[in-house]
Amino acid sequence: MTAYNKISIYLLAFLMSFGFIGCNKGELVEEQEQLARITFRTYTGEHLNIKKISINGEFTRPDGTSFLFFVDKKDSADVVAFDDKDNKLIQQRLALKRGSNVFGVYPKSPLDPTLVVGKNPLETGVAPEGTYQVKILNYNKIISPNGEPIRLAIYKGTMVFDEVSGWEQIFFEEEPLVTTDLITDQIPEYFIQIPRTTFYKATVLDKDGNPLLLDGQNVYIYPRLGVLQDFKFAIMYLPNKEADVIFEEDWFNMVDGLGFELFDVWLKK
Repeated sequence: MTAYNKISIYLLAFLMSFGFIGCNKGELVEEQEQLARITFRTYTGEHLNIKKISINGEFTRPDGTSFLFFVDKKDSADVVAFDDKDNKLIQQRLALKRGSNVFGVYPKSPLDPTLVVGKNPLETGVAPEGTYQVKILNYNKIISPNGEPIRLAIYKGTMVFDEVSGWEQIFFEEEPLVTTDLITDQIPEYFIQIPRTTFYKATVLDKDGNPLLLDGQNVYIYPRLGVLQDFKFAIMYLPNKEADVIFEEDWFNMVDGLGFELFDVWLKK
């Protein structure tokens, strides 16, 4: 082999090696441009037990509490998140992009702990001092057998000593503090603002604002807002249970209808 041929072969090999290096660098840059990260956070600050996720059926690589993946040309993908026992925590189609993808999550309902990506149900403005900010859900099948929406007319009460009877009694104002919008098993948009006092009674109304009667009796709900303590915002719910209030607030007044306690708190901050 002549010296000329040897030089030609070496030169060709040298140029080909540059071609391979160029392709590898191009692929690396393209992969870096497509690299993305997905992170889930709770609105209440609680720990999430998400150990792995899949995107369009392919599992991604964990990086601490985040997950790395490559974005394809689609704008959204089917995302499934699993806990450490392979239970599905999230199954939702989400919009994804290059870089950071941070999603806020909350439980689907008080009866379903699986998570939903969506708007913060506790998000609101600044709460005035001395008020409760409450949303109410209704899961009671006695009050709403077929999931019918209800309203609540909420009355403020005052403890008064009756000199004639020698008993203390709770007297409720004639006009309600507030009459709520429709209440169902879905999260309402707005909070109910109520002053931080002790005694409340709510008359249950139908969706048209008329008193709801069950077997000819009025229906009352007694919000035990003291369970909220120092929390300014809360979502409470009425579970499916029988009427359980006979006397208002520790045996002071007899309830003249069906009474239900409201003290179950779902989300709070």
